[in-house]
Amino acid sequence: MENFEKAISALGKQLIDAGIDISSWGTGRAKTLVHLQNEIESGEIILVTGKNGELLRKVAIGGADIYYQSPNGKKYHLKEDRQVFKDGRERRRNLEQAVSEKMKLGEDPRIAIIRGIQEELGIRGEINLVATGTDKQKITSPSYPGLESQYILHKFRVVLTEEQFNSEGYREDQSDKSTYFVWKEVK
Repeated sequence: MENFEKAISALGKQLIDAGIDISSWGTGRAKTLVHLQNEIESGEIILVTGKNGELLRKVAIGGADIYYQSPNGKKYHLKEDRQVFKDGRERRRNLEQAVSEKMKLGEDPRIAIIRGIQEELGIRGEINLVATGTDKQKITSPSYPGLESQYILHKFRVVLTEEQFNSEGYREDQSDKSTYFVWKEVK
């Protein structure tokens, strides 16, 4: 625990030295230093220092558009509805994919998104993936205000089976938050 606290302190100093104001982290939509340190330690992201001392958070992600077609022909698209943090904050994101999973360093995108679907939705059994492309973008993430992030998104399309479909949607519970997923009918 002491080593983790030292790592948090060092990370905070690194961010401040790079000119990033972390005073709003952990409020509103922003995550905390602990979240960022956990991402680093788990191998989900790397921080790169540029030639002028600026920091870049590099993230590789597997993302899935998830669908279900009912026996009567209705088609549904799964969307993340909201995240509710244990401290009462609520965050709504307009994500393109229903499930996005940060990849571990060197992890195959297909393995990452299957892991994400299983963890976030609790779905078991074979998951039929179709790769639909890769996008790369650089933005300042609302999760870490002031920290530029580069995302490499490996996109997939998934159609769930009747056994995997839950008409009520899905909920993923984590130690710090719960994430809710809902179905929207595709017209």
